[in-house]
Amino acid sequence: MANSQNISTLLHTDCCGCRACGDACPVSCISFKEDNEGFIYPIVDEASCIQCGKCVKICPEFNPSFNKVAEEVTAAYAVAEADRQAGSSGGIFGLVARHIINNGGKVWGAAFDSNLQLKHVCATTVAELKPLMRSKYLQSDTSGCFRQIAGDLKAGILTLFCGTPCQCNALRNYTGNCDNLFLIDLICHGVPSQDLFDKSIKWLEEREHCHVTKFAFRSKYKGALHPQAFSYECTKNGRTETVNGLHYQFPFYFGFQKYITLRPSCYTCKWASSERCGDITLGDFWGIERIDPTLDPKAGVSEILANTDKGRNLLNAITESGVAWTQRFQYRQLVGNNGCLQEPTKLKPERVELFEDLRTKSFDEVVRSHLVSKRRWIFDMYYAMPGVLRKMIRKVMDKRMKYE
Repeated sequence: MANSQNISTLLHTDCCGCRACGDACPVSCISFKEDNEGFIYPIVDEASCIQCGKCVKICPEFNPSFNKVAEEVTAAYAVAEADRQAGSSGGIFGLVARHIINNGGKVWGAAFDSNLQLKHVCATTVAELKPLMRSKYLQSDTSGCFRQIAGDLKAGILTLFCGTPCQCNALRNYTGNCDNLFLIDLICHGVPSQDLFDKSIKWLEEREHCHVTKFAFRSKYKGALHPQAFSYECTKNGRTETVNGLHYQFPFYFGFQKYITLRPSCYTCKWASSERCGDITLGDFWGIERIDPTLDPKAGVSEILANTDKGRNLLNAITESGVAWTQRFQYRQLVGNNGCLQEPTKLKPERVELFEDLRTKSFDEVVRSHLVSKRRWIFDMYYAMPGVLRKMIRKVMDKRMKYE
């Protein structure tokens, strides 16, 4: 089978949408197009293809790679409250990124542009790191970044890349395992599309009669301390204001939390396991309160796996500088605390219904059917309660689930 046909055969079965094949093609015969679900896939111009095979060689789905399972897992958070608040969990990415930049390097991560399009961009100063901070629960556009990073690495520039495991694997395939490249893969549950995010923002603007200019997942606004909080800036009647909310109040976020909006390949993800492709794996340290009741993951505690010697050295550099609090555990003690370190997100039948409705119905109808809670009043009551009362209810529910 021809190499370009291999890429075409991959579509809608395993393609993770990393776009590395586009950067790898020496004759630029690969373009990208949305399918009928709004996800981006490569399109090969067969007439221009020279059958060099570089697209297949780079593709992480054809060529996945994994490190050995980490022996330890580290709980960590930034000592400085400002650093901790800047991140989604414990603020560790910011500390690592700052270390790289302070040593003359570059940092790549996902950031929204002025049109709320999520793209992988490069930061060369500490000030430029801010847009890269916090989780973004949709797929980023990495077009062009693989080629740029490869050039920087050849020039000897220290480089940190943070992204989903498939994106990290794609970059390693593209560049090789360079000494001056550090990869941070995220504990990823899967990615919805930019298209669905755009539709949800438009829905929000029409509903609130405003223009949304900024959006942040995992917002840590005062009183939230909730992993599904969000905030956005909007302009209305000539004035700009910040609006805070929780996941069930925004269709895109609610659908993500139900796991019915993800890219098809996410439900069979090769990297949702204890074997990781990054030098460091970052995520939220769920369950840490069962080991140490003084720690609250909702307030911000990161889970770190140092998967390679490079990763361990980088983590040690942060720890020894005194900017992070850390505590280490044996990996086997905590293997069950994060589902996507064991298996991919499970596919739900409702996903099929959702995307069928997106093709045939108005977005308002789709929201009412799939992307809003049928019992919103329960959420409203629950989050109106004092934090102490919510914590007591969660404990009771956890015990019930344990014995059911």
